[in-house]
Amino acid sequence: MEPFTLDVFISKSFVSSSLTHRMTSKQVAVAGTNSKDIKAVLRSRSDIPTCIAIGRILAERAREGDVYTASYTPRDRDKFEGKIRAVVQSLIDNGIDVKVYLD
Repeated sequence: MEPFTLDVFISKSFVSSSLTHRMTSKQVAVAGTNSKDIKAVLRSRSDIPTCIAIGRILAERAREGDVYTASYTPRDRDKFEGKIRAVVQSLIDNGIDVKVYLD
């Protein structure tokens, strides 16, 4: 298992994602459309281009914290498609190795 876990939460009005250290439970990198710096730049707060932007921003912040690998396990109600897949793929495209564990 990787020491860092990816958490993605998507609602109808916002997108939030974070990388958390598994042992200490400290969040190393966080990106979401509710933060002022991101909210001002994006046109929409919950579409697929926004999810891609959140993944890119999270990858930049993760690299600043020396995090290059993470694992992602979807919640029970989440399907690994659409917006969630866009966030994870954007992280991968921007240099973070994400291992996806599907049940």
